[in-house]
Amino acid sequence: MPHPVYARFPVIETIDLGSASTIRQAADRMVEAYLTQQPIGKFSYRLLLPRDPKSTKKAKTIGLAFQGEFLLGLRKRKIVPNVREVRYIHDEHHYGWLLANPEMYDQFEKGAL
Repeated sequence: MPHPVYARFPVIETIDLGSASTIRQAADRMVEAYLTQQPIGKFSYRLLLPRDPKSTKKAKTIGLAFQGEFLLGLRKRKIVPNVREVRYIHDEHHYGWLLANPEMYDQFEKGAL
């Protein structure tokens, strides 16, 4: 069952990571966004990972590979990430993974966003 609250969390962009071939480009795009949006407290992205009722292996593999690329991209620029994450069931075919500034989560949970 989709999570109705996190599915409407405000994000800069939603990226569908349906295959491993999209990981590098998505990570690079998010690192660039982090550089511009984090200083003003507005960094927020939603990643959609493939959901298979029989196995979570593909989603876990893609998610781990993405996490490694994203963190490596930040470390190359000597940036310590300040990101909170939430994983949830987005819809019948996707898991959702929110990566956002912790203050954005606080505002969202208080109903300010």
